[in-house]
Amino acid sequence: MEQIEKVLPKYGENIIVGVIYKKHFEWYVAPKNLWKMDYKKLYSVWKTLYERSGKSLALFEADKGTFEQFCRKRWGIEVLNDDTASHFLGHLFKCRYSADELRLLRMIAHDDRKNDYDKSLFIDFDSRIMYSQFPKPENFENFVPDGWTGKYGDFSRYIPSDKQL
Repeated sequence: MEQIEKVLPKYGENIIVGVIYKKHFEWYVAPKNLWKMDYKKLYSVWKTLYERSGKSLALFEADKGTFEQFCRKRWGIEVLNDDTASHFLGHLFKCRYSADELRLLRMIAHDDRKNDYDKSLFIDFDSRIMYSQFPKPENFENFVPDGWTGKYGDFSRYIPSDKQL
């Protein structure tokens, strides 16, 4: 299984995500585009924006690829949900961080890099809920799978006390 190498948080690129899966909590840092849960919805929105701007389908596919090509960027996972979480998180195994690691990295970061260490998302695969604190207009909460709840707002109360940042 191909795994992404561990990356440092970087504002707007590699985001911090808290995940509950099978009653276990982990922090991950990975490229933000991997965390748009429903690629069908995302691809459809992008396609609509291209059409509204008068651009052709050919130009859209040249920029974004076909839907199948687009999904290959996330190991063929069209919808990240409780059925695909194990496969997805397996690819991110090296991207896990402890709360202590993240707190230490934030503490030693230069003042102008502190916001790299702001938590962005909370995904609870067991309860089918996703919270985003990522600044607008990113709207991660609009790309949750059908049957899930997506919300924008503080999710600190859902993080176990020993995992708080």
